[in-house]
Amino acid sequence: MTPSAFGKQAVNDPGFVFDLRNGRACTVETMDRVLAFAHTLDGGMDSATASAHKGAAPTIGLDSMRTATVDRNTHETRVSVTVDLDGTGSYDVATGIGFLDHMLEQLSRHSLIDLTVRADGDLHIDGHHTTEDVAIVVGDAVSQALGDRRGIRRFGSALSAMDETLTRVVVDISGRPYLVWKVAFDQPQLGDLDTELVGHWFHSFALNAGLTLHVETLYGTNNHHICESNFKGLARALREAVEIDQRKASHVPSTKGVLGGSL
Repeated sequence: MTPSAFGKQAVNDPGFVFDLRNGRACTVETMDRVLAFAHTLDGGMDSATASAHKGAAPTIGLDSMRTATVDRNTHETRVSVTVDLDGTGSYDVATGIGFLDHMLEQLSRHSLIDLTVRADGDLHIDGHHTTEDVAIVVGDAVSQALGDRRGIRRFGSALSAMDETLTRVVVDISGRPYLVWKVAFDQPQLGDLDTELVGHWFHSFALNAGLTLHVETLYGTNNHHICESNFKGLARALREAVEIDQRKASHVPSTKGVLGGSL
């Protein structure tokens, strides 16, 4: 199945598995920022400074700014996202979809990732484009903030309980996007969010953040609790996975020495 066919798949199928390894898109604006940053690195260091740094092991810690701002503008939506992976869980979210705002606030608060989201979408049609594009940009911002993934713990997992509901979330910041989604809803909407879009949000986020992501609601009956436990579980797993391991702060957590692509 191609990514474009994802929306036609019943995301409530508790056995649904989707392989995201077919690649990811990069906006022109994102590439321009990357090239501009690379140019400053090439031109902003004199020969003496470069010699002093040559061969030095990089240091990573809370003094390193693991932040990113990403904008995405299309005929359907305008989305701007800023993240700080070493934040305190502060958030400022406005997507025009109240229940989605509530879930993103949970994601920020429980991951300790500071998150600012502004979205202006074609909600007069429905919430699909806005929900999807917010996930794309949040995922892209997380990926950019992670940089080369040097020093991160990489793996994270959480059991997320909310009253009668229990969800298990496992994440690997592998650079090889893959989603296993075993979650079912039995009502069409939560507030103004279509429940079929919850799985689509996780799909788009995993693709653009470069995550291997498994989400499974083990049991539960209340649809609000099920959805919220999904986002809180993701938050707790991400908090663990993006954290810097000071014992290996200068190393990429892979025997290959790099994370991403087909490696």
